[in-house]
Amino acid sequence: MSDTPTPPHDPDPQERAELTADLAGLLHDLRTPLSAMRTAVELIDLDPTTQRQASAIRTLEMAIDALLAMTQDLLDPDGLPSPRANTPETAADAISAVTDLFAADARTRGLRLDCEIAADLEGYGIADPLSLRRILSVLLDNALKYTGEGRITVTARATHGGARPSLEVDVADTGIGIPEAERNDLFRPRKRGERASASASGSGLGLWSAARLAASIGGRLALVESSAMGTTFTVRLPLVAPAPDPARAVAGGANIRVLPRRRVLVVDDNETNRRMIEAMLGAFGVDAVLADGGRDALARLGKEAVNAVLLDINMPDMSGLETLAAIRALPGEAAALPVIGITAAIIPNHRKLEDAGFHAILDKPVSPAVLFAALDRAMTDCRKAGSTGD
Repeated sequence: MSDTPTPPHDPDPQERAELTADLAGLLHDLRTPLSAMRTAVELIDLDPTTQRQASAIRTLEMAIDALLAMTQDLLDPDGLPSPRANTPETAADAISAVTDLFAADARTRGLRLDCEIAADLEGYGIADPLSLRRILSVLLDNALKYTGEGRITVTARATHGGARPSLEVDVADTGIGIPEAERNDLFRPRKRGERASASASGSGLGLWSAARLAASIGGRLALVESSAMGTTFTVRLPLVAPAPDPARAVAGGANIRVLPRRRVLVVDDNETNRRMIEAMLGAFGVDAVLADGGRDALARLGKEAVNAVLLDINMPDMSGLETLAAIRALPGEAAALPVIGITAAIIPNHRKLEDAGFHAILDKPVSPAVLFAALDRAMTDCRKAGSTGD
């Protein structure tokens, strides 16, 4: 027998398609536990917290949102942004958020992590905050891995030399540096220098993917300088018109309060999702009746009176659309119940679902404020319709 290692197998088109499908399935399935985590964090935030706890909650929310956005971006790179991605965010907010995510790790390593953001950036938005977050995450992760002592500094500013303003962010460290002979391979996949390989494990894909991502949105990632004293990378990305005032957007949000005593049927085949929704309803003073699928929901509606139904769209055995049709065919008042659909689909067809008879469609992860507003509106509309019909 030969001791020559077998060369890596290059998958054929069918195998590649199967691998792609498996990855898509995994990414889609990840949205369920991530959504549950996001909801749990928001429920914790409804109760009084210390300043330290509130800061930890913000960090968790940002980390979960970043993961959710990445799953959507990878599953549908050309699709519409997620609802959370539409939240007004300045370039300064995005940079601060990423730096905050790495602050705890820096402290445990005995490193100082500073973030210096020019005041004029507060007035600008970033066209693709998710891409900025991913690029900065790569740079900060590398800086932490290859810096044994000293500090890491993130410096951000707006430049106005071109046709439109640009964002420039420097990430500087006091780490091991990059030998000149290895710099030509910095942005190539699976390429790692001897000094880097000896210092920390890695795949050699981070800088390559970050550089490709920057180029894809009209920007550039470059090595500015490197020596035995440390390394500095700069990412340059286009800025957009002044961002909306986040405080104004928050002011227009739902005013969560205790609803009049109501009972809501929660239909979802995932127990974690049911329990998360039940916990949110409890915070509103609403009782939850739980059903693990369409048939269970119909059975419960035959025995118990409820004021509204929260119905998962994608369920095995009996889908949300099939369950809705069956509810509308029930005798008596149950047929007219407000039914709110909940979906984890990457690009849900809201118009089609609403035309099918749903009162509203909510995207997972459902925040307490969004759920409250939808329920309040649905039950108010139902009461008005009932009054009109008398």
